[in-house]
Amino acid sequence: MTKDPILVVDDDDALRESLVAALEVLPVEITAAASGAEAVTLLGERRYAVVVTDLVMKGTDGFSVLAAAKQNYPNGRVVMLTGHGSRDVAVQAMEKGATYYVEKPVDLADLRAKVKKSLEDHKKDVAYDDLRGQLERSFGIEGIVGQDPKMQRVLALVRQIASTAASVLILGASGTGKELVARAIHNLSPRSKRPFVAINCGGMSEGTIESELFGHVKGAFTGAVADREGKFEYAAGGTLLLDEVGEMPMATQVKLLRVLEERAVVRLGDNRTRPVDVRVLAATNADLAARVKDGTFRQDLYFRLKVVTIDLPALRERRSDIKLLVEHFLKHFCTVHGKDVESIDREALVALVQYDWPGNVRELRNAVESMVVRSKGNILTRADLPPEIWAPLPTDQDGWQFLAGRTWQDVERNHIRVTLELTSGNRQKAARAMGLSERTLYRKIREYGL
Repeated sequence: MTKDPILVVDDDDALRESLVAALEVLPVEITAAASGAEAVTLLGERRYAVVVTDLVMKGTDGFSVLAAAKQNYPNGRVVMLTGHGSRDVAVQAMEKGATYYVEKPVDLADLRAKVKKSLEDHKKDVAYDDLRGQLERSFGIEGIVGQDPKMQRVLALVRQIASTAASVLILGASGTGKELVARAIHNLSPRSKRPFVAINCGGMSEGTIESELFGHVKGAFTGAVADREGKFEYAAGGTLLLDEVGEMPMATQVKLLRVLEERAVVRLGDNRTRPVDVRVLAATNADLAARVKDGTFRQDLYFRLKVVTIDLPALRERRSDIKLLVEHFLKHFCTVHGKDVESIDREALVALVQYDWPGNVRELRNAVESMVVRSKGNILTRADLPPEIWAPLPTDQDGWQFLAGRTWQDVERNHIRVTLELTSGNRQKAARAMGLSERTLYRKIREYGL
């Protein structure tokens, strides 16, 4: 087991030694510093998960140690030792970033408990940073947590439930990142060191999916030439993602429910019950509630899977992120394909923002890659867009003919929506750009439900 590094700082030799002795029972690697100045030097050389420091020391005091600790490693935790009755000073330490304070004389059991909790919180923060890194690589937005309120709520919920054992139902259209969220839950959970296993429940027959999930023994069916463990056993101690769970055959749903309730599987062709310890996550782009009503999905399984529900927004529901996504993918694919494309022009970007992206982020990623590969200059233009997003009309046609066949209400609604997006929702600017009074624009916004 990897031991977390912690730093103990006190210029009182006897107290410092007693602190070290009290904390050695924890899974930590302890470094001791006999002065604040020595601690500041050590903090500049290494990251410490937790720093335990006295406040009052000769020369460099605990506040200086606290400042160095937070500057060099924001995820690190600081426990401040303060004199009895120095509550105002302790509050000041907390305001400057200390996690806990412990009054002297030090209750060593209380100190151990606070350091242990600090270590746990530190690990959660590190895991959360890893999650953000995964999302940045997949969605292409640095700091995506703060970009769109819908995604911010999703990530907050992921962090909240990750440490629990609750089943989670992840809803969202294809390409919205359901498996990514499932992996994030796993990576933030106590099961992160164990396997993450995903199985797609769509397109498999009843016998095939049951063999994949529960395993089989030799001779269970034609072609079963040896015993084989299923995904439940293979994911022991970890997490199992049932992707497209709405496509699971009804007979398999019954057996799955039994496994979830009994926490045990029986391989096909066998009588032996095998206990399993697996957290189950499920994902689907189907309306499971509707399938429950029409009898194609079991209600009891539905409620068993949706202890917590995470609903991922479609890309068209967070259009403000498209520009940032495009910029990231542009940079990424220029590196991958050795292209020298610097930017995308406004008309092309407007077309991307207007498009409804039925394939969501995955489709946008593919579109930008296509544009980079086919580009002839160092700026992407409308001519580089895939034809399904924008196709140029023949030069002998009136440019307005692309509106043929659409109702005027559709045209007006889309025009207002796009103008609002380009003005970042500023209705005054949008009204001025369209030659409308603000009152007329407000009325039309209400009329079209924008």
